[in-house]
Amino acid sequence: MAQAAAGEDLAAYDEEENDVRLEGALVFKPAIEVLPKTKRTEELQKRKIEELKRKKEAAETLRRQKEQEEAARRKEQQLAQKQKAMLEQKRIELERKRREEDEQRKKMEGGLEQIVDALTRNVSQQHITVCGMELGSVRLRLLTRALEDNLSCMSMDLNRKGLCDEDGMSLAWMLEKNMNLQKLECEGNNIGVKAAEAIGEALKKNQSLRSLNLESNNLTAGGNDQKGVIRLAEALQENRSLRVLMLSKNGITAQAGEYLVKAIESNEMLTLVDLSGNDPSLSVEQLRRIDDAIQRNRERASAIRRAERRERFALYNEEFKCRQHYMQIEALRLEIEAHEERRLNRMRARFDRWVEDIDEAVRDEKNTIEELESDAADRAAANANKGKKKRK
Repeated sequence: MAQAAAGEDLAAYDEEENDVRLEGALVFKPAIEVLPKTKRTEELQKRKIEELKRKKEAAETLRRQKEQEEAARRKEQQLAQKQKAMLEQKRIELERKRREEDEQRKKMEGGLEQIVDALTRNVSQQHITVCGMELGSVRLRLLTRALEDNLSCMSMDLNRKGLCDEDGMSLAWMLEKNMNLQKLECEGNNIGVKAAEAIGEALKKNQSLRSLNLESNNLTAGGNDQKGVIRLAEALQENRSLRVLMLSKNGITAQAGEYLVKAIESNEMLTLVDLSGNDPSLSVEQLRRIDDAIQRNRERASAIRRAERRERFALYNEEFKCRQHYMQIEALRLEIEAHEERRLNRMRARFDRWVEDIDEAVRDEKNTIEELESDAADRAAANANKGKKKRK
């Protein structure tokens, strides 16, 4: 039985391994070596079957490998084509936006034109609002481009201007580059999920914004997509500048709430977070944990401010004492200089008197010598006259 099975297996592998010809209704198989059924021939058949199995497995592995390589190549080609199409679409979109901006820049006039010009030249007011101005997508892009490298504006009010998801993307790109803006108000707009994701990515890079108001927007597409809020929450774990975050009335559910809880608990800088008016699934426990984290941050901020005040007061006292010490030293120096000046004046006066006394003594001595010489001359003349009289 074993020999028969081995023969059948060998015949099957031989059929796969060798070519089989068909001519009409006839089947021609290659010649098969027939050996006597001995123990040695059985071992040869087994070895041959194993060799044929190995070859078949190797051929199957090679075939699968080639199929995988071909599939990977096709996938890479499809991906390259997709990326090329996306790049081309992006280039076309950028060109379209640039044309729209150029056309709008030519038409723009009034208050918005003045604001954009002042922002471009870094001479704008610190707090800017566009209330009462028409602000479409193209005008907003012009405004955000002017804000990218601006260093003068610290607060921008864009409340209730009908901003859409595309406008939110423009704001996110601006936040990635601007390192001076501290407050951004976007309440009552229609900023959506994609814009929320982009703003989250921007907050990972921006380290100047301190207050962000996204109240009454469409960050969750009516509560159906929480990815934007989740991305915002992930950004809070890295951002260390934001102090105020307003997210009320955005349809935030418990799913995104859990991410917000973890992010706010790991963030030590947030001191005000508003999540009122969101989805009822946002549990009381989640809100309580957020409130506890905010309260902890407030206490920490208060402690830091008190420590800073104490340090400033200590520095003021030290400065006051140093100033008093310098004043005392200066007064002592002035006193020493005045004493030294008086001493020098006394010495100078004594020296002047001494010089005058010497000059007077020299003059007296000279007068005395002159008097003595005159007296001696007079006596000599008198003695000479007496001698003449005696000789006569």
